[in-house]
Amino acid sequence: MPGQFTINETINTLKAIFEKHKNERVYVLATICCGKTTLIKQIPDCIDMDSIAFVDITEEEAAIINQIPWTKEVGDMVDTLVYRNVHVQPGHPVFGTFIVDCDVVVYLDISDELLEKNYKKRGADFMDAKKIKESIKGDWNNHKAKNDKKFY
Repeated sequence: MPGQFTINETINTLKAIFEKHKNERVYVLATICCGKTTLIKQIPDCIDMDSIAFVDITEEEAAIINQIPWTKEVGDMVDTLVYRNVHVQPGHPVFGTFIVDCDVVVYLDISDELLEKNYKKRGADFMDAKKIKESIKGDWNNHKAKNDKKFY
């Protein structure tokens, strides 16, 4: 979704996209600290990827994904868990940080300035947030190049 939107504009835009694609599997891609949880609370029938991706994981898997700072090993383990556990169903858009099998992808971008502000509120290192955002943007670009989904 290119451009800058207020929270209400974002909610209304997402609702319109979800209605248009109500019989398709919709995935909302966004980095950490950009408001996914806030949006999920405002839009019915949406699911947070984390609520299904990290259920019943092993202690070893948990130890890897909870490492700080974020590394490629952490990202690879999260990828494995997400692809194994997250299955998007029509009418129940999933919000998350890794594109999974779906028909429609909506990308919510955030400026580096706002990301830094939001991430610092959590007392975390902005460089981790920047690495994660770059990884997500790479995933977005790789999937767009395949041209096998609808993209917003």
